[in-house]
Amino acid sequence: MSAPATASGWRLPQFGFGTCRLVLASLVAASHLWADMVHGYAAYAVWAFFVLSGFLMTLVLTTRYGVDRQGLGAYAFNRFMRIFPLYWLAVLMGVATLWYYGRWGVDLRVINGEFYMPSSVREWSHVLSLFPGIQRGGLPVPVSNALAIEVGFYMLMPLMARARSTAWFAVAVAVMLNLDLGISGRSFGERYATFLPCMLPFAAGSLACHYRQALSRWSMPWTSSLVWLAHGLVWLVKPQWPWTWGLYVSMLLSVWMVVSLHKQRSGKVDRLFGDLSYPVYLIHTTVAAWFLCLCGEIRTPLFFLKAFALTLLLSWLIVVLIDRPLSRMKRKAPGDMPGGGRVGGLA
Repeated sequence: MSAPATASGWRLPQFGFGTCRLVLASLVAASHLWADMVHGYAAYAVWAFFVLSGFLMTLVLTTRYGVDRQGLGAYAFNRFMRIFPLYWLAVLMGVATLWYYGRWGVDLRVINGEFYMPSSVREWSHVLSLFPGIQRGGLPVPVSNALAIEVGFYMLMPLMARARSTAWFAVAVAVMLNLDLGISGRSFGERYATFLPCMLPFAAGSLACHYRQALSRWSMPWTSSLVWLAHGLVWLVKPQWPWTWGLYVSMLLSVWMVVSLHKQRSGKVDRLFGDLSYPVYLIHTTVAAWFLCLCGEIRTPLFFLKAFALTLLLSWLIVVLIDRPLSRMKRKAPGDMPGGGRVGGLA
């Protein structure tokens, strides 16, 4: 699939899921580390990751792994190897950072309200397992709540991948759950960041995959991506929009963007960007904490830029030294073809 040509014959550069994932992870990081960042982008980006996961997990389960015992075993093992080694590394980095600053009486919740040490067996069990049903408290990786939701739905995706009717049922149930909570700013946290309401973007992504051939007629990679970004600016004129209906409009735009990108060719740069997105998502808060005493004021544009630059460098080192060697340990899916790329949402 070639990039569209402009009137002068110049072709727009291609980009795929890898670039998309890094942009989404960067928006999450910016919203956490830059106080004046446009509001809403973090929530939109996390649900876009969920849509992407629903789409890609359905795609790989139906085209590569299958839903028999052998295929599901390889799927589960490969998802584990993709998520947990880097996540546990991020946990170690977070714990060490919390311990060090704790010795000096510095509360890192000034960066992120969830960035503090777990204090009970229940809290530590959530931190180590990412099981979404366990009550949580402090998080050495403050963004891991969304990752736990994703891990939970990785377990349920074979059901949605198996049949369109299951995905439709999941959408219907999730719509009712969200409406029952009420589309208001007061219920936003529960709708956006708890397990069952978050079934909506995963199921929407799964349905988009099931109907990808019919939906491909509306494939517009650049247009869909720019419209998704532009929608985030609605907050400037309607401050309550992201916390009410904006989340759902963004979800639908995410479906359009994912459908538009899924046939894009993925080059080396795009794949590198995709690999970087996961460690960037995991470690940006911890890295920012290291600048706490150096930068004076926190969550300024300069604070964000310094922390994000170091986050990118460390993420590249993690990808080269840890992630790529670990990827060689993954099991071959029954339907694997040469040249298959990395898949995933947050991870």
